[in-house]
Amino acid sequence: MSPRNSDLHMQLFTNIAYTSSSLFVPIYAVNMGAGSAQIGAIVSSYSVALLLSNFTLGRLSDFYGRRGVLAVSLSVAAAFAFLQLIAANPTELLVVRFFLGLSAGSSSSLIAYAIDLKRDIGSFSSYASLGGAIGQALAGTIVYLLAGRTAGRALIDPVFLTSSVLLLAAFFLSLSAPRGHGRTGRMRFIPVGAFSKGRAAYISLALRHFGATAIWAIFPIFCFALTPATYSYGQRLALVSVVYVFNSIIQVLSMHYLTGRMKANTLILAGISMSSLTFLSFTFVSNYVELMATQLLLGVSWSFMYVGGLRFVVERSRERGTAAGMLSSVMALSGIGGPLAGGALADTVAGFGTSTFQSYLGIMYVACAITAVAAFAFYSMEYAGRKPAAAASGQGT
Repeated sequence: MSPRNSDLHMQLFTNIAYTSSSLFVPIYAVNMGAGSAQIGAIVSSYSVALLLSNFTLGRLSDFYGRRGVLAVSLSVAAAFAFLQLIAANPTELLVVRFFLGLSAGSSSSLIAYAIDLKRDIGSFSSYASLGGAIGQALAGTIVYLLAGRTAGRALIDPVFLTSSVLLLAAFFLSLSAPRGHGRTGRMRFIPVGAFSKGRAAYISLALRHFGATAIWAIFPIFCFALTPATYSYGQRLALVSVVYVFNSIIQVLSMHYLTGRMKANTLILAGISMSSLTFLSFTFVSNYVELMATQLLLGVSWSFMYVGGLRFVVERSRERGTAAGMLSSVMALSGIGGPLAGGALADTVAGFGTSTFQSYLGIMYVACAITAVAAFAFYSMEYAGRKPAAAASGQGT
């Protein structure tokens, strides 16, 4: 592999590792005896860590260079991906996922590194989605091949081992990478005005992600419930991974072919608006085929929102690692509250005598409403406050 393309290979390998490792975590936790609220806490622990690490590692890479930050974080990530195998109960799994998230925050440094190398953000981001697709397919293939030979947690353990090996490979790639750009001088941990320049994106994407992650905490279980009951446990898990793979393929195609000529603010508004419709569409799903159809809209909506959000913030900041890290951290903050709120809401609704599956529909209605508010918030901050050019010029005469 050419060192010149090491950023693309690291983007691919890390996303294969993180998505394959995360896909079955809720189901893995269920096999440990975790309830809905505990599952939400486990998912949130990872987001808490990303909240802390995305901004911090991106900021450090702006001043001390990309390669060192990437090498240290990837080596730590490889270790904690492996330790998921050893977790004996939901509490231990929560702790391991937290430390894995602390190291996974180097993604913001990698994004900034790619921008240093003049990569197109949409094309570079498509490697993340491609990695996601491969990771989900890999996880599904592993559990499918092991179905009938083993069951429960033992089906998923090889997925964690594979993710650890891939992160170790990414670590070695980081050592051979050309040095990124660093800065000299005194580093302010929080740069003045960094948030205000991109506040429309930060706030609206945070709201959308709050609603989305409330769903994602229980989405593998929701998907599993829609797979044919006549299939084996391993085959049904494999079908869950197919849903995620298909979604990631749509993301790759959307990022590569649809986002290049659209403005950042247009992408954000379209992506958030379509997300709200997507979450509502989940409530009408009654079988696996219909579930797959919803992934078309979900893949396009995420691609538009994410690529638009990255462009929006990095184009307004000289410190690109900081801007990318702040966006990721703000979304991670939503990823803390979303799963906790989703798990608590599901338990509350189920307490009124509804089925677990019906309680999940309640989460999706709430997510739809929150995301609609996010679209309105972005429109208000980015468009409604603008004055027509003619009027603006007239005021200056």
